[in-house]
Amino acid sequence: MTDMAKVTVNWTGFVGGPGYTNIYFRPTTGSVVTQGVADASAAKVHAFLTAWLPAIHTSVTVTVNPSVEAISDFTGNLVDFFTSAPGAGRIGTGTGTFSASQGACVNWYTAGIRNNRRVRGRSFMVPLTSNGFDNTGTLDDAKLATWRTAAATMISTSDAAKLAVWARPTAPAATDGESFNVVTSTVNDKGAILTSRRD
Repeated sequence: MTDMAKVTVNWTGFVGGPGYTNIYFRPTTGSVVTQGVADASAAKVHAFLTAWLPAIHTSVTVTVNPSVEAISDFTGNLVDFFTSAPGAGRIGTGTGTFSASQGACVNWYTAGIRNNRRVRGRSFMVPLTSNGFDNTGTLDDAKLATWRTAAATMISTSDAAKLAVWARPTAPAATDGESFNVVTSTVNDKGAILTSRRD
């Protein structure tokens, strides 16, 4: 069993909002989430979001919740919580029009296998403005390179927290959940549609 730090990003200021994105981290050393793990996790999410702000509209605010929960990957139960440096809400700087349901998808890959499938996760970066795309309908090349670098940086294990994907328990009372470290990532060069703002 390993505890995970759960960092929640709140999205507001668009049709279909508000919504949230949960991002999970495992301790680089040991199996218990500490204040240092919580702080490192929140800092990584802040840095990751910064790379996306130029393509997030000025009406949209993304806020990293200062309360970082420590949860058991076996059960999903809350075992502790910490307050990280809250920071202010990050307001997008993107211009142009945007669709409230369209943006990009980041794929997080692990080396874990469960139920005969490789364990992976996804983060939908939605909504993005029209300046996040080029005139062929795919993602802007320069921004795409920046986003891929930001995703790779968030995987780094040089601090107290390692990005993880959580394979949830198979039933509400089950204790068979598992978490796996992310080893690589991709940002596909195409738009993604988010049908629910609950990733």
